Amino acid sequence: MPRMHHTPNAMAPKSLLTSWLAALFAIPASLIAAVAGQGLGTLAASGGWIGACLAWDRGVWALVNQPVLNFAASWAATGYWLGTWFLPLALAVVMMPLSLRLTTLGGQLLAIQTARMALVVGASWQVFLDPVDGHLGRWLFFHDLPLELRWAAPVLAVAASLPIALRLLAIARIARFNLSRARRVGVVLLHLVPFPVAWMATTVMLSGRAPVEAVIVAGLPILTVLVVAWVGFPAPPTHTISPVSPRFGLCLVLAATVGWGAMATAGRPLADGQTAAVQWAHESATNNIRDWMAPWRAPWLDP
Repeated sequence: MPRMHHTPNAMAPKSLLTSWLAALFAIPASLIAAVAGQGLGTLAASGGWIGACLAWDRGVWALVNQPVLNFAASWAATGYWLGTWFLPLALAVVMMPLSLRLTTLGGQLLAIQTARMALVVGASWQVFLDPVDGHLGRWLFFHDLPLELRWAAPVLAVAASLPIALRLLAIARIARFNLSRARRVGVVLLHLVPFPVAWMATTVMLSGRAPVEAVIVAGLPILTVLVVAWVGFPAPPTHTISPVSPRFGLCLVLAATVGWGAMATAGRPLADGQTAAVQWAHESATNNIRDWMAPWRAPWLDP
């Protein structure tokens, strides 16, 4: 059998489909990571993590019991306010070094899309989506810090986007060693741009407004990967990478279904401006459940 049949091609239809399925899974995964960051930050400060709100048209929230009445304004609440930004950023940073050990094209594309969505959706878009009650802005406000420091978040997201684009281009060189500039841009456009833009457009349609700052900060990592594709020409991987398997694609379909099921249960928009949420533990007198949240309460919480 000729060698070309064993060579993974990042631009082949099944590779593109696998990449898009990975992106479809990575959107809810990035928002779940953001919620986990806030919940774990609260647990670290001796609070209680009692639920989640994976809102589609505003920033996500971990539902928590605050350990003290003035918890939100204390330095102990740093993890609570910044966890929704930090954990997706950390996930994106960690994924690229880990991807160097993966030996399948499916695994490589999943790592790339997970890191990509964690940056654009988790660490950029949703951080700036709510200018009044946004987590990063509220933390700066409580500590009398300049609101302009929020822009450190997209700067770090831009820096973390560089290895993602370079890794994708390196994989694309396996099948075609000499990539033209137009083809490099095409690879990045087809793999890394459609789903972040589609998610932002969906959010804008649901909320009925165009959050200018959120569009800018999410657009910066998108622009970054296009610039990298325009000027960059990384070396191909040095180890063997096997093509995409149908079994891996099926696993992605199942994972994406579970992720979007969680999004529908714990974040879909409801009537009268309400947003679905999930609550799995009792709330205390000092909790952060907002009036726009409509939590589904687990059966064991009923009297």
